[in-house]
Order: sequence, then structure tokens, then C-alpha cells
Amino acid sequence: MAVLQAVLTKMGLKYHVEDEEDEWGDLSEAEIEGIKAGLEDSEAGRTYSHEYVMSEMNKKINGFIKK
Repeated sequence: MAVLQAVLTKMGLKYHVEDEEDEWGDLSEAEIEGIKAGLEDSEAGRTYSHEYVMSEMNKKINGFIKK
């Protein structure tokens, strides 16, 4: 962060750094924990690609249509 601040200052740009406590804005603790859990899942590879999910949804929809 210090390097970025130095570069911005050298460029003559004005900026504002928010306190870390405020980085989540007005989100509730439950919302923040949910986001953190999702990020951990993503980093650990516990996700599905858009293509996979759409393929599975299309299979289910087609199964309902055939009934």
C-alpha cells in the first residue's frame, strides 16, 4: 500500500484511503462472513464453472419438459 501511495503522490493525484474497519461498508457481520467463506471456497477450488452449471440446469429443465 505504501508503494501505491508514493506513486499516486508523485503523480500529483489526490486519493483517499479508507480505514480497514470500513472496507466492508454497511454490510452485516453475517454478510461479511458469507463473502469470506465464498472467497475461501473459490481459492480452494470448491466451485463449479458457469458452463457446468448451465449444462446441469439444462438437463433438469429438459427432464421436466419431457414429463
